[in-house]
This record gives sequence, structure tokens and C-alpha cells, in this order.
Amino acid sequence: MNQLKEKLFAAAGRLRRTSEEIAAVPGMQAQAQAMLERADRLEANRFTVALFGAFSAGKSSFANALMGDMVLPVSPNPTTAAINKIMPPTQEYPHGTVRVVLKTREAIEQDVLRSLAVFGLSASGLEAALAELGKIDVAQIPPTAKPHYTFLKAVTKGLGEMEAHLGGELLVDMQAFKGFVAKEEKACFAEYIELFYACPLTDQGIVLVDTPGADSINARHTGVAFEYMKNADAVLFVTYYNHAFSQADREFLLQMGRVKDTFEMDKMFFIVNAADLAATEDELKGVIAHVEKNLLTCGIRLPRIYPVSSQTALLARMHEKGKLASSAEKVYRQRTQTPEGAELMPAEEAFKLSGMANFEAEFLKFTIEELTQIAVNAALGEIRRAHQTLGEFMRMAQSGESERLARRQAASEAQAAALAAVESLATASYERDLAKEREELLHYVKQRLFFRFNELFNVAFNSSVLKDDGRNMKQALQGCLTDLLRSISYDLAQELRATTLRLEKFVNKQGDTLVSQWQRDVQAFASGLTLAPYQQRQVETLNFAEELPVVPSAFQPALALFKNTKDFFEQDGKLKVREELEKRMQEPVASYVAAGNDQLAGQFSSLFAELVSTERARVAEQVNAYFTGLFAALDMKVDLDELQGKLDRVATELQ
Repeated sequence: MNQLKEKLFAAAGRLRRTSEEIAAVPGMQAQAQAMLERADRLEANRFTVALFGAFSAGKSSFANALMGDMVLPVSPNPTTAAINKIMPPTQEYPHGTVRVVLKTREAIEQDVLRSLAVFGLSASGLEAALAELGKIDVAQIPPTAKPHYTFLKAVTKGLGEMEAHLGGELLVDMQAFKGFVAKEEKACFAEYIELFYACPLTDQGIVLVDTPGADSINARHTGVAFEYMKNADAVLFVTYYNHAFSQADREFLLQMGRVKDTFEMDKMFFIVNAADLAATEDELKGVIAHVEKNLLTCGIRLPRIYPVSSQTALLARMHEKGKLASSAEKVYRQRTQTPEGAELMPAEEAFKLSGMANFEAEFLKFTIEELTQIAVNAALGEIRRAHQTLGEFMRMAQSGESERLARRQAASEAQAAALAAVESLATASYERDLAKEREELLHYVKQRLFFRFNELFNVAFNSSVLKDDGRNMKQALQGCLTDLLRSISYDLAQELRATTLRLEKFVNKQGDTLVSQWQRDVQAFASGLTLAPYQQRQVETLNFAEELPVVPSAFQPALALFKNTKDFFEQDGKLKVREELEKRMQEPVASYVAAGNDQLAGQFSSLFAELVSTERARVAEQVNAYFTGLFAALDMKVDLDELQGKLDRVATELQ
């Protein structure tokens, strides 16, 4: 058994043994059951690692290096790529099994209609939408719209074969899996793919999620990416050695920067792939410094950056298994600077040379030592609480008869007083604080959007689209406006998702404070009672509007200020158009944020009310359980020798 599982199973064993000891002790049954449930979670525990990165950054190569074999083929255009999950094999899904979950027909139709709208076209259904493709002038397609056209062509090509399977799932082998990953006309229909594969990574209980990347045009992928960013135990972002961050990369990294501080610990790792392209050590340091500077502009401070050569690492793993083909051996010699005819560099040495050994050591330290220790510490906290309660019962049972009688009367009064304290704790100030926090966060959302407006405008209204080469300039301008509106609504939706996470952190902090307050209140009447820690809530991320609430004609006066490309790019035409658009964008942005505020207000008001009600009842239940045990001890309904034995055996679980 590997290190990670050993630690988790050992902690689960401690919980099970403690649960068995306390199960028959009056007032401790609920705690015993909670321990068994925690033990089950520890034994079933899987750490999820989400892999992000731009298309062509070498994500597949890096994932293969992590797994030690050629598992993932190179993905197609990210437009059509699906989410791939590399899972530990199970009894139901043995090694090499692939589960392909396909999109519903409705989802495909929505995706197609959304991409068709980029070209100013609409249709009543899927087939009608695909029939509209012939109206698109390929020569007039701007760069930002090309992925949408590629997607529409892929759907057209694959619909006949895949239509019968939509909304279902397929169990296929590794060969068919590669087709679903590498062929666009198949990949575009997959919602996600699960590959059950035994390798050093999955043997640790780690699930690797290879995402389509920041370039994906699938609107749902934005929400999915956020959920993985939020919920994954570790996040890996792969960039290529000599590639600049694309606009899609920047948007994704900005979102990482927005949410980074909401996590309890830094779970982000940044990979600079193809680091062997560096001619010198100084050149490599310069590239890393450049990446660090770019990350800082996205709000990511003190990032962990690892330069690696995924290809060298993978070749080393293949060499280790004796699976190097002659062509691969030639590349391996080049990478390791081994002359023809000389003995190949040992696999371990080449793996170290690739930089992957250093990354893996620190990454496994994070997953095995840091994350596992958090789970283990929580288990030990449960055992420690049980030991304290047993100790309190023991002290009560050992009291003299007259003392027990006096304490029995006092305990009845203390129970009533403790329950009254639990019930009377007022929470109105907490509700006001939550509302104030929400309003402040949303106030800054609008401010940040307009702080970025110039950047978003320049990306949308750029010289590659606004060319004086005979194209329809009115149509090109309308396309630029559409891109700008899409960028703004995307940015606002991302901001609202990040706000959800900040509010989730805030409300969990409130929950923790409430339980701490109840702890102080009840200990005034029950000094030996230690409440169970507050259980963090995870908030569902709402679906925020994909489009701004705008009337398209409202922006025509701004576009009318465009005279020609020379005036726009070389004189003050660009400034005039931008200022007018910014002025006209104020109201729709404010409306969008206000609508988001209403959504969040409803969600978090309900959440807080549920939290207070549930936690209040949970604390009252613990108070009653504690006094049940206390009365049993004071009434001498426990065997002192047996209780001492339990106390001693539970103490050994803490050593």
C-alpha cells in the first residue's frame, strides 16, 4: 500500500477502534456513529488534481509524464475537446476501461446555436442551425470566430454517427478512447470521459482531471473549470516555454488570482513546459522571471513555478519500462546528449534531468504530507474529544455519593440553562454583516470591470479584424462590438463566481464563530463539554447570465464615430469610440451586477438561515447527549473498571 493510503487507512482504523470503545457509553452513540462515517470517508478518499493550460502548452505530454506512459493522445482543437478524468481502477471499472458520457441533444443544440450566433445567424433547431453554415463567408471570418466555425463543422461531420448515443454513455476500450480524444467530430459530443487506469499517480488514490483549457469556447466549460479550480485538492497550470500567455490564458489566470486567497492553503502549481529549450541557465531563469511577472499581473503572488521537459520525463519512464521504440530512442539520446552507440543514460538520471523529479517530490509532499495530515489531524481531533468526554464521565462517577447527588441536581439545572443559552443566541448582527460584505464585494466588481475596460476594448477592436482590405467594415465593427459585449459579460460572470467563493468563505467563518460562541455559552454550564467543530458548507455556484442586458441599437451612436482605419488607429478615432462605448456600457453593467446581487442575496440569506437552524439543533443535540452520559455516570450506571479501560485504550489511539 502507498504512503497516502497507509496514513488515511491508519487514521480510519483509529477512528473505528475508538468508535467501538465508546458506542455503548451513554450519550456517546452519535459521536461513535460520526467517527464511523469519517472513517468511511478517509478510506474512500481520493485527491483530485485539476490540470489546466492553454492549447499546445503540452498538457497531454505533461499528463503522460505524470502517468509514466503514452496514455493521452494529443487533443484536437480545444474548441471540441472534452474533459478527461484519469481514475483509479475499481471492481466495476477495471484497468483500461473507458466511460464516455455524451452530451444531450439539447446541450449540443445550445452549443451550436451559441456558436452560430457569433456569425449573426439564428435557427429554430439543431438541423436548421447546421444548414445555416453555408451562409458563412469563410474568407470574412475573424480570428476570434474561427474556433466556433471549426466546432460547427465538427458537429456536422459527426452528428450522423453519434446522434443515437446522445444523452447516454458508452463503455469503450483504450483504442476507441483515443478516437474520442483526438478526433474532433467525436470529441465535440463528449461531456466528459473517464479512463480507469493503474499507474503510480492513480495508485496513490489521485484522480487527474485534464480540462479542455482556457481556449475552450464551450460556455459550460467556464463553469466546470471554476468548479475544479474551487474544489480540486491541487491545481496545475501548464504553460509552454517560449509561448506568451494568450488572452484566454490571461482570463483564466485572472480568475485564479481572484480566488487564490479564498483557499485555506496554496494549492496551485505552475509548470513551464519544454524547459530544455533554454540555451543557458540564465535564459531559463529569465523565462521563469517573465512567467512570475505575468502571474503577478493576474493577482497571483509568490507562485510555485517548476521548469520541466515533459517529453524527456516521458521518454525516461518509457526507457525504465523497456518500451523505447527506435525513433523514441533517437530523441532520448538527443535530450540526454548521449552519443550514438554509447550506453543510454539511466532512466532515473534522465527523469531528474527533465525537472519532473523535483516537481513530483514537492507535489507528492503537498498531497501526501500536507493534505493527508489535515485529514489525519481532523480524525485525531475527534478521538481527542471522545477521550475528554470519557475522562469527564470518569471523574463524575468517581465522586463520593453525597457529591454525586449534589452534582446530579446541579446538572439538571445546568442542562436547562445550557439549552436556553443555545436557543437565545441572536444572529441578526451576523445577517447584517453578511449583507454588508455582499454589497461591498459587488461594488468593487463594477469598479474592476471598468478598470479593465480599455484592455477589453483593445482586444475586441484590433487591427487584425478592422482591416481596410475591402471587407464590410460595418459588419466588422459589429463583430468587434459583439466580442466586447461577450468579453464583458464573461468577465462579470467570472467576477460573480469569485464573489460566490468569497461569500462562501465569509459565511463559513461566521459559522465557525457561531459554534465558538455556543462553545463559550454552554461551557459556562457544562465545563467538560467540547463541541464538534463547525462543518464547512460548500455553496453551489449559480448560473449567471451569459449576456449583458442590452439593446443592440444603444451602441450604434458609438460605432458611428468610426470614420476609417487610419483615423481609428493613427489619430484619435479609437479614443472617441472607446469613451462613448464606456459611457453607454455603464447602465447595462450596473443592471447585470444588480441582477447578480439579487441572485446572491437570495442564495446566501437561505444558506445562512439553514446554517443557523442546523448548527443550533446540532449543538443542542450534543448538549443533551453530554448530560445523558453525565447523568449515567452520576447515577453509577457505568462500570468504573470498564470505563477506565475504555479511557486507557482510547488514549493509546492518540499516541
